[in-house]
Amino acid sequence: MKQSGQFYFVNNQILPAEEASLLLNDLQLFRGYGVFDYFRTHGGSPFLMDSYLQRFRLSGSRIGLSLELSDETLKSVINELIVINGRRESGVRLLLTGGYSENIFTPGPPNLIIRIEKSVLPEEAFYSEGIKLISTEYLRDLPSVKTTNYFHAISLWPQVEAAGATELLYTWNGNVLECSRSNFFVVDNGVLITAPAGQVLSGITRARVLEISRELGIPVEERPVPLNILNTCQEAFITGTTKRVMPVVKVDDQHIGNGKPGPVTLQLLNAWKKLEQENAVLQV
Repeated sequence: MKQSGQFYFVNNQILPAEEASLLLNDLQLFRGYGVFDYFRTHGGSPFLMDSYLQRFRLSGSRIGLSLELSDETLKSVINELIVINGRRESGVRLLLTGGYSENIFTPGPPNLIIRIEKSVLPEEAFYSEGIKLISTEYLRDLPSVKTTNYFHAISLWPQVEAAGATELLYTWNGNVLECSRSNFFVVDNGVLITAPAGQVLSGITRARVLEISRELGIPVEERPVPLNILNTCQEAFITGTTKRVMPVVKVDDQHIGNGKPGPVTLQLLNAWKKLEQENAVLQV
């Protein structure tokens, strides 16, 4: 077998990718029972790693999967993997599975996998021109948990691509919630509005953007976002680990505002880029 040169962490070992494996009675494989998280490096250093590890641990605990390793140990493993995989600018993916199950239903002690992956930020045109979303009526089973269940999004992805869109926008009972892999915001009369935590995944980028907004004096409201606000709001954007602050200029056939990235969105995007640069400088 051709060697990939990649190394994974599986439970308590760092292994060449070719030797990394799980038994075929893991609950993740047959029932999709597991949680994951993902973050990036900037300047060769993990970006906002503490926050991501906290969410990963919390996601596991909420569905009964205990992450036994301490944060200190996880950080040490992740930094070692970044070095030996030779990817300074990379993505870090963590997976906690449902564990080996004799009856393929009852969880066992979870298996932990960590991968270092190639990660490329979107093209500048996504930010300068904005993106399109297509909407779908859908409510995730456990909105506050970052589970591995992406069945709905994956099954509809051919429609997303055919529409020239970037993401699915989830709506429910007349409200806008979140996207399949990002959080959603609107700017209406100068006020930044997003669905409350608990109804959507508590995105790490989302939380930091809310902090930045308050620091910049931008009014913030975390509340239900009615679907019809898309007809009248001046701006919209999504946030996520690889999305940063990405302008949304169209949802289905509805243009947002004047159909161009708005000033509040661009102000927050520039603040986010500055945060990334500061992280990189700290590592030099």
